[in-house]
Amino acid sequence: MGKQNSGASGSKGGFFDSRLMSSKVKSANVKFFPEAVLGYLGGPFFALVPNGIINTFLTQYWKNVLGLNDWAAIFTWLMPLISTVLIIVGNLLVGRLMERKPKKAGKARPLLFLSIPLVAIALVALFLAPFPYNGTVLKNDATPIITLIVTAVGYNLFYAVGWPMYYTSHSAMVNLSTRNGSQRSLLATLANAAQVGSAGVAGMAGGYLTTLFTLVPSEADEKYWVNIVRDASNKIISYDVDYDKLTVAREGANGRWMIVLIILLAFLIIGCLLEYFFTRERITEEQVAANVTGEAKEVKKVSMGTQMKICLHDKYWWLIIGFFLLYQLGGMLKNCGQPFYSEAWTGNLNMSSTIGIAGAIPTAAGMVVIWPLANKFGKANSIKVGALLAALFGLIGFIPLIIPGFVSQAPSEIAGAINGIAIAGFVLKALGTVPAMYISMALLADVLDHQEAIYGIRTDGFTMAVYGSIMIAMTGIANAIILGISGAVASNLELNRTAMTFLFFGGEVIAYLAIALMFILMNVEKFSKHDQEVIIAAQKKACEEQGIEYVDPETRMRHEEEEAEKEAEEARLLELKKKCEKEGLTYELELAKYQEAQASAKAEADRKKAEADAKKAEKEAAAKAKQEAKLAAMSEEKKAKIAAKEAKIAAQYEEERRKGQEFAARLK
Repeated sequence: MGKQNSGASGSKGGFFDSRLMSSKVKSANVKFFPEAVLGYLGGPFFALVPNGIINTFLTQYWKNVLGLNDWAAIFTWLMPLISTVLIIVGNLLVGRLMERKPKKAGKARPLLFLSIPLVAIALVALFLAPFPYNGTVLKNDATPIITLIVTAVGYNLFYAVGWPMYYTSHSAMVNLSTRNGSQRSLLATLANAAQVGSAGVAGMAGGYLTTLFTLVPSEADEKYWVNIVRDASNKIISYDVDYDKLTVAREGANGRWMIVLIILLAFLIIGCLLEYFFTRERITEEQVAANVTGEAKEVKKVSMGTQMKICLHDKYWWLIIGFFLLYQLGGMLKNCGQPFYSEAWTGNLNMSSTIGIAGAIPTAAGMVVIWPLANKFGKANSIKVGALLAALFGLIGFIPLIIPGFVSQAPSEIAGAINGIAIAGFVLKALGTVPAMYISMALLADVLDHQEAIYGIRTDGFTMAVYGSIMIAMTGIANAIILGISGAVASNLELNRTAMTFLFFGGEVIAYLAIALMFILMNVEKFSKHDQEVIIAAQKKACEEQGIEYVDPETRMRHEEEEAEKEAEEARLLELKKKCEKEGLTYELELAKYQEAQASAKAEADRKKAEADAKKAEKEAAAKAKQEAKLAAMSEEKKAKIAAKEAKIAAQYEEERRKGQEFAARLK
């Protein structure tokens, strides 16, 4: 019998594996609290709020506070486009960092912690640009140039350095958390709920707050209009802007953004710490456990080049990456365009918040139902059907453009009607986007597991670098599109409203229609059972080659959980002893009281566990009986068809795996 693999020996990772910095999650399986709630919902929500605010209102800050569209319009769309290259490089570098030798602390978790100072510095830099105006006239000294330089530096520090460090590692956590498909779906749902929720808060509260505190004073706001001219039918022909009043508001707003910055920094720090301490990379720990005993070989690092070749060879990788590209581009045109759409139709950002609040209802409700639906019908099928619905419902948003004379009315004259139509279109479209929002990361994890089984190589580093590049760079691309078009049509009320409607609603309509068509080919889930069997067999083989007794991940982590509880109990007893010495109490008496309370608590916990196990067993027995009854009632012809289908899938899988192994061998 080989030497048992303890999993912990030899896995020291320095600072991040110290007791102070170790994960507070000790359970072998994912638990709803604290891991799921704090590590995948609460922590990411707080950490992502700053990004939601920046994505939604940074371009509004440039346009309506610094006035860049007036004197540096080319800069506002060209700089984000050029910066896309740096963003991709930044994400690839983070991907390489994630592929260093695995440590028990994980590949991604340490980067979550290290991202805090980087993102904080970048946030500060975003709002350090000096105000470029001297009264209503642009300053004629070096200030405008400095404004552009600081703006570009801040933008790239945030999107190409700080945010990739956080977001790429954050995005990898679901993939690395567990191999249990049901638990992973739960974590993916909560992680995406955090992202949707943070963007929702930015949209909901941001619009009202920016209006209330005049954070983005706009030329489209009627309170700055003078000399309004109308034709005989009451349509607005022209108007002037009181720039004296507007400039005063802009300069004041520039200072008030520093207060917003302090709030964003607090959210960032709280969020990153919660996510770091209440997550655990069980899949990385599997690698560590299988490779870091005294007799083990060194873990072989897979180069980014090899990972890239695997990914480019894998059709499922192309489908999931194509999905994220379309999903994020459509989503960013919507999110970043939301304040521009609101400004074009109403003159302020209040409608942006109203839309955000209304849209939160279906997305919040969807979080509850999408998980069981995806387990029943499949993740890809759920996304495909939802995408088709989103594309169809999104067409409601174009109704204002076909109502005669509607686009030429003053904001105050159409406020009620445009709010109603926009909310209806947004809410109904949001229903269809729910599957894509919440379960796409779980589907990505299925693709990565499939690669590991087929090619014998995981591509977390390269895949998450590409994923992060898409999710971050699309913000700049969307903003460049919006600012470029906005600058071209801003002086024409009707053209501006038409263009912003096409960006706000049309971007997602096109994206989701393409996703629905593309996902006809996405069927990686049918191989999940085979993938898990192959991965476990590979782990057993690796242990045999090293003379290590194979311990399945669940058993190993349960032993670790028991060991952690033992250490915690020793610490509690030591604390009790110190308390008795300090307060003059008899340790033996206090120990007896403590042990009695612990025994009572254990008995109650055992009772509840027994009840839960009994209910689980009863439920499993009922499900098994139902399945057996269904099978018994099934005709022999139908049984033969099912068996033939399963055999066909197995044959397809073996053929795909054979080709995958040959391809991986050629790479070596």
